[in-house]
Amino acid sequence: MFFALHVCGQENIAQDKITLNTGEVYVGKIVVKTSDMIMLATKEGMRFQFQLLEIAKIESEISLQNNETEKTTDKILVLKSDFGGLVELTAGVSSAKYSFGWLPNTQLSLLFGRKNSFDGRLFLGAGVGYSSTFLTYKSSSVAFLPLFVRLQTSHTKKRTTPFVGMDTGYAFALNSGYAGGVLVKISLGIMHRISYKTSLIVGAYSGVQSFSGELIETNELGTFSYYGKTTMNNVGMKVGLVF
Repeated sequence: MFFALHVCGQENIAQDKITLNTGEVYVGKIVVKTSDMIMLATKEGMRFQFQLLEIAKIESEISLQNNETEKTTDKILVLKSDFGGLVELTAGVSSAKYSFGWLPNTQLSLLFGRKNSFDGRLFLGAGVGYSSTFLTYKSSSVAFLPLFVRLQTSHTKKRTTPFVGMDTGYAFALNSGYAGGVLVKISLGIMHRISYKTSLIVGAYSGVQSFSGELIETNELGTFSYYGKTTMNNVGMKVGLVF
């Protein structure tokens, strides 16, 4: 009986400590916990909401009246959604030997794939796009339909992190008199996580793509027009939304 009264007489003060992936620490009481998020209320009355992907560790401490502390650590099991998408817009310039000089080029792409591979820092997916280069001297454009595979990796798991990406695939010509060819593109930039599922990417790219069409070559014998294969170089900027 004495032992029971002694235990009941102790005042238990429970505290939860949340450590984020960035190293930030928040102490208070967990008031809401779901499969996606946790809400913490501090003793000052402030409330903070975190997605589980942001959290590195949750610790619970119970302080007794005799100043003893009982400490437990929760292992976080996060059910990550591996499947995601990316919509992307690029704008730059293109040049193809014996075909045209540096001219405006744009591309709109849509990709789907796994976005949480390799500890949540790797996106591996496939995409389709519409690429168009405006031929100012013809007042027309030459367009391609690129089908490609993308490998994109982030440097860290922080909210804002550098990334590097590579596309490889084939671009189908959409204009008569042209034929498509293989493509390779490398990009780098910054990715900023907006929410649990969405991120914004901004960066630069450089790539090459082969195609066939009407070419014009000038040499010491004169100017010749013929149908042949050439390589188009592309450079520019890109912006995209991961979802």
